[in-house]
Amino acid sequence: MSTNQSVNPSTTSADFATPTGSPERAVPPLTKEDFARRWGFTSFLEMFEASTPVGKADGKKKWLLTALRGGKFLLWNDGEIGSAQEFESRDKALARIPATSREVSKAP
Repeated sequence: MSTNQSVNPSTTSADFATPTGSPERAVPPLTKEDFARRWGFTSFLEMFEASTPVGKADGKKKWLLTALRGGKFLLWNDGEIGSAQEFESRDKALARIPATSREVSKAP
């Protein structure tokens, strides 16, 4: 069997983007365990326990800050893990918390 394939010159590049007769494959949703492993943790529980709540809880959703290897920080929302963002410093991460979710510091 030959590995060389001829290309029909009348075929446009768009024809190569979606092969005919092949159904599109859905990307499986990101699980919490996959999310944690992506950021260097062995489990979601380990990541959650290593995180600090930094924003008000909206129902069950809360903003968390997690220190990563290399001195970087991850700001994420446990109700929408796809919104996670990595920052060079803790202060830069805290500045990105939505104003409606920022904690109001209480005077002692």
